[in-house]
Amino acid sequence: MFFIAAKIFWLLAAPLNLACLLAVVAIAFRLLRWRRLAGASLWTGAVVLLIAAATPAGPYAALALETRFPPRPDLPAEIGGIIVLGGSLDTDRSVAWNMPIVSDDPDRITALVSLAHRYPRAPIIFAGGYGGLGTVEKTEAPFVAELLTGMGFDTARIRFDPNSRNTRENEIEARKLAGADHGQKPWVLVTGAMHMPRAVGIFHLGGWTVLPWPVDPVTYGTDSPWQPLNFGQTLVQSTRALREWIGLVTYYAAGYTASLLPE
Repeated sequence: MFFIAAKIFWLLAAPLNLACLLAVVAIAFRLLRWRRLAGASLWTGAVVLLIAAATPAGPYAALALETRFPPRPDLPAEIGGIIVLGGSLDTDRSVAWNMPIVSDDPDRITALVSLAHRYPRAPIIFAGGYGGLGTVEKTEAPFVAELLTGMGFDTARIRFDPNSRNTRENEIEARKLAGADHGQKPWVLVTGAMHMPRAVGIFHLGGWTVLPWPVDPVTYGTDSPWQPLNFGQTLVQSTRALREWIGLVTYYAAGYTASLLPE
């Protein structure tokens, strides 16, 4: 129920979706000759879109999450294993074309290969189910296995989780795959830089000691996090930042993390 409610809420709350929905509502009010309500809906939608695409609010909110954990941190000589959260493949397009199609976040796959070579004896868990509403014939995990096999990587050392739909389920399924080993040595956790704070909080609550390995940042770093005339990129940054901040608050309120902004 939590998963479905979260997905439906985000379909309505994403800035571009919300602006379009308010425009449709404005047209409906106009047809009903409710001019004030129509004007209010139209202006509200315009303000939402302007804030998300033409102000630094979104980029700086994204940067606050992406700089929470340093990239490429020092790692110990021995680790318990490597956990890679899904999100590198576009599952819907992969299913449609029946082949692995990489999304805009490929660094999780390259990080998996790099860390696997660095720790040749460490077990690897890849958590990649289907995060959309409904079901698909094939989830992300088997497509990743197909992709890695085609690259010549031995997938026998990877424990695949094809069922989890969100980060909380990622942790639950990973704990089942790791068994008693999950609470022994620290595990390297690989996920998007903006998503890392929420992932760390969830895994900490599950009893893991994790070493964050953030990848795929969407901002341009601390020197120039906002590019004023790049409206499309700013909208992307704002949308992803809003989603993560809502996720942090929601997961904390639901008791899925022990702190609002894990560190």
